[in-house]
Amino acid sequence: MCLTGVKYSRTTPNHSCPPTVGGVLLAPLRDVSAATKDVMPPSQQPTDDDGSAEKHVVLILSSDVVAAALLGALVETLGYLVQFHQPPGDADDAFRRSKPSVAMVDCGDPSLLSAELLGRARMRGVSVVIFGTRSAMTRVRDLAKQFELQELIMPVSLDALDETLQQAISEVC
Repeated sequence: MCLTGVKYSRTTPNHSCPPTVGGVLLAPLRDVSAATKDVMPPSQQPTDDDGSAEKHVVLILSSDVVAAALLGALVETLGYLVQFHQPPGDADDAFRRSKPSVAMVDCGDPSLLSAELLGRARMRGVSVVIFGTRSAMTRVRDLAKQFELQELIMPVSLDALDETLQQAISEVC
């Protein structure tokens, strides 16, 4: 399924999704274990044990659909369940529905960076990671410092993303 909930295949008409860039599908992976079996070391492959990555939900809040889809694909590659929220919808409702362990918030959207929203996320036991591109690095770092959040500068390696998510989850547990 793509972000809109429509099932698709490579033959699905363009109007119903998934988004592509240069012919590359931007839709999230669904069978993470099969997709990562040969490319990820065993220590990073998803497991079914207690405390596995697959039990944690990561909510990605961004008005940039492409950035959210790309980040979501990376997060899913690491074995996490991914949910998306795109403004101007109710972010509080997205937190209630998805019950995430971690929320990754795009620094490019001021509506997502209110102290009230970030405070309510923390009250729900959600660890917040703010992300942005290298061109917004100063803003990302300033906001991370102001709100005492973890930061992630895009593009990001799988190792750095995995480390950031593990740190964020350890704050929650």
